[in-house]
Amino acid sequence: MNLLLLDKRFSSLFLAKDDPRTVHLLEVLKVQEGDEIDLAVRNGPKGKGIVSLPGEGAIKLEIRWLEPHPRDLHPVRLILGLARPQTCRKILEQASALGVERMAFFEAEKGEPSYAHSSLWQTHEWMERIDRGIEQSFSSFIPSCTVYSSLEETLVSEMTDRNPQKFALDNYESPEPLSAVGIERGSPVLLALGPERGWSAAERELLRSVNFEFRHLGERVLRLETAAVAALGIVLASYWREDSESW
Repeated sequence: MNLLLLDKRFSSLFLAKDDPRTVHLLEVLKVQEGDEIDLAVRNGPKGKGIVSLPGEGAIKLEIRWLEPHPRDLHPVRLILGLARPQTCRKILEQASALGVERMAFFEAEKGEPSYAHSSLWQTHEWMERIDRGIEQSFSSFIPSCTVYSSLEETLVSEMTDRNPQKFALDNYESPEPLSAVGIERGSPVLLALGPERGWSAAERELLRSVNFEFRHLGERVLRLETAAVAALGIVLASYWREDSESW
């Protein structure tokens, strides 16, 4: 945890002994009296918390808030066929850390219907996974996430009027690698990945009908979480170049 995320702004914060954040700060980060930790409000400012140890295993933080900072999410929307919960957990964390603005999971024709009913999606765990990615990345801006019942419903909701570049990964019907396509600097991007068993014929046809370009990541067959991170690295490289040139 590189950053402690809070729901709202406080001047001070008391963390009880049994709070998981207290356990992490004391046992993993090994904070001591007078140490300074980084924190932030979700979608808000960052700050510094001065640690005091009032006893009985608790922590108190006196908080100094910093000036507002720019929103640092990239205009990339990730569309994913629902996979096993452990796979989706990894994607939620890694995509959030990389700075996508939105994730949309859908029940795919070749997917397992029970995935949508797992505890990951039926509780707040998916939000906690996103928080982990944001804390790791030392950011405070939270991507949105929605689960849809089909690819068609996803595209109706996620297709915007921003004229994004649209790419779908496919090992079987892709003419070129994703890396061979020029990503326009700063352009909104829709990046679609099917479930672990791949796209159905009807889903491929639907993607073609709304002008998605099929691309691949090479000859090797990758796990979905690996493919998602690799593809995001290629897409986000144009934003990283833009950011570095502004330094």
